[in-house]
Amino acid sequence: MKLRRNLAKNLRRIRAERKLSQDDLAALVEVHRTYINHLEGEKRSPTIDIIERMADHLGITPTSLLEEPPSIPPKP
Repeated sequence: MKLRRNLAKNLRRIRAERKLSQDDLAALVEVHRTYINHLEGEKRSPTIDIIERMADHLGITPTSLLEEPPSIPPKP
């Protein structure tokens, strides 16, 4: 299990589902946009506090950011 990879994929997917830009999410969580970019690019690992703040603002549980992301079936 790769938690950093899971977080990156889940964060990108959930943020897109909610139609939030990296700037929007960064403002909500009170971090810099590049921090969100680095999380989604698997370049950084967040603290527990950041995971909790992101989850709160996205309306999800913190564990849903770390769980195995759903697989997307290939397009025909």
